Amino acid sequence: MTVAGANSIVHDFPNLLAGAELPSFTQEELLTLLDISQTLNSTLEFSKVLDHTLEILSEVVLANASSIWLLDESEQTLHVASATGAKSEEIKKIRMRVGQGIVGWVVKEGIPFLTSDATIEPQHAREVAEMVDYEGRSILCVPMRSHNRIIGAIQVINKRDGSTFAEKDVFQLVLCANMTGIAIENARLYETSQSENHALRRELGYCTFDFDDIIGDSAKMQELKEIALRVAVTNSTILLRGESGTGKELVAQAIHRSSRRAKGPFIPVNCAALPDTLLESELFGHEKGAFTGAVRAREGRFELANGGTIFLDEIGDMPYSLQVKLLRVLQEHRFERVGGTSPIQSDVRVITATHQDLEELIKEGKFREDLYYRLNVISIFLPPLRERQGDIPVLADHFFQKYRAEVNPKLQGFTPEAIHLLENHNWPGNVRELENAVEYAAVLAKSEWIRPDDLPISLHVQEDITAPGHPESLEMAQREFKRKYITRILQTTDGNRSQAARILQIQRTYLSRLIKELAIDM
Repeated sequence: MTVAGANSIVHDFPNLLAGAELPSFTQEELLTLLDISQTLNSTLEFSKVLDHTLEILSEVVLANASSIWLLDESEQTLHVASATGAKSEEIKKIRMRVGQGIVGWVVKEGIPFLTSDATIEPQHAREVAEMVDYEGRSILCVPMRSHNRIIGAIQVINKRDGSTFAEKDVFQLVLCANMTGIAIENARLYETSQSENHALRRELGYCTFDFDDIIGDSAKMQELKEIALRVAVTNSTILLRGESGTGKELVAQAIHRSSRRAKGPFIPVNCAALPDTLLESELFGHEKGAFTGAVRAREGRFELANGGTIFLDEIGDMPYSLQVKLLRVLQEHRFERVGGTSPIQSDVRVITATHQDLEELIKEGKFREDLYYRLNVISIFLPPLRERQGDIPVLADHFFQKYRAEVNPKLQGFTPEAIHLLENHNWPGNVRELENAVEYAAVLAKSEWIRPDDLPISLHVQEDITAPGHPESLEMAQREFKRKYITRILQTTDGNRSQAARILQIQRTYLSRLIKELAIDM
C-alpha cells in the first residue's frame, strides 16, 4: 500500500490477504461477513442480489451512501445498478466512462482506491458531485470481479461517525465485492437460461403464458380475463391501468401469447427504470458515434420487437420530449435510431401500463394529450387485491405450492387463523406483496403449518399513520415504526435477540445497533 497525501491507493491487496498484516475482526464482524455470504447464496434474482448486498454492506462499514456499478463491456461505460443513501435515486441516473472518476479509475486499473478527502484527488469526478449535489470526502472503491474479469465496482462514501475508512474496511469490501461478482454472474447465467428455455418452449409450440396463469375467480377477475381475451385477437393498442403489484406485465404477456403475434418476441421496457438520457437509445437504438461511448451501432427495443409485442411499463414516467417520438411510431410505424437519418419500419403491437393518473398528468403538462388518445384505444383496469378478497386464499395457495417446492417440502399449508390474517390485510403492495409474504412464511415457518406468527409483522401491525400526533417527517415516521416494530418482535421472543434477529432477517449485531440507536428499553 502506498500513501500520497490524503490519498491512499491499495496497490498490492493480494499480499495483504496472504501477508502478516491481516486486520483483526470481532466475532460479530465475522458473523456479519458470513451473513453477506449467505444472503448472496440465497437467491438468483439479479435485483435482490444487489439490493441485499448493499443493505448489509452499508452496516458493515457504517457508510452513509453506497453503490454498485456494473460495466457495459461493449460500450466501456458504467451504470449504477443499486444504491443506498440520500441521493440514491439521483446517482442511478449517472453513467460514467471507464477511466472517469474514482469508480472509472478503479475499473480501469483493477485495484482498490481509498481516500480521506476525495475533493483533492485528481481522479475525483467533481462534475458528478455537483450534478447530484452530494460531496463525498472519505471514499472507498474496489473492483468487482468474476472469473478473473472485472465486471464493475462497489463504492462506499462517508463514514456515519465522521471518521475515514480504514484498511479493515478495504479488506471487508474486497471480500464482499468478490462474492458479489460471482453472485451477479450466476444470476445473469440463470436469467439467460430462463430466457432460452422460454424461447425453446415457444419454438416447440408451448405457451409459456396464457390466461390460466392469471390467478383469481372473482367477478372482477373474470371480467378482466374476458376483456383481455377479446382484445388479444386484435392488433389494437392497449393501456393497462392499475396500482403497482397488480400484475400488469403478466396480463400483457397473456395477451401477447393469445394473439396472432404469439410466435414473435415479447419485449418489456420499464420506462421508469432507465435514466432519461438512456431511454431513447434503449427504445430506438443508436448509430455508432451518436454520443460518447457509442462505439458501435445498437438495435433498440422497437427493432427487437418487430413482428411481436413491445410492453412499455410505467408509461407515465416517459420524458415529455420522448413522447412525441413515440407518437410518431404509433402513427407512422417508423423511427430513426439516435444519431441516424434512415427511417426504420417497425411492425410492433404496443401495450402500455401505468399506475398513474394520466388525465391529471395531462392537466399538469407532463403528458401529451395526443399521445394519450393514441395509447388509450382500449383501456383495461386491473383491480387492486383489496377489492377481490375472495381471490386471496387461491393466490396464497398458488404461491405456497411454488415456495414449498423450492424451500420447504414438508409444509402442509396455512392454518385457518393465518388465512384469516391474509384475508383481512389491506395489501397496499397487492399481489406482489402477497407473494413476498408467502415466501417469507415458507422460509421461516416453525412447523408444518404456516401460522399467523410465521407471517411478516407488517400484516399484524396496521396503524393509522394519519392519526393526530404522527411524526412530521418521513425520517421520523420510519424511525418510530422501526422502534415499535422491533419492540414487538423482542416482546414475542422474551427479549431473545438472536431469535428476534432471525425473525427480522437481519444480523444480531445489526439488531443490537438498532436497539441502541432507537433507544429501545428491553
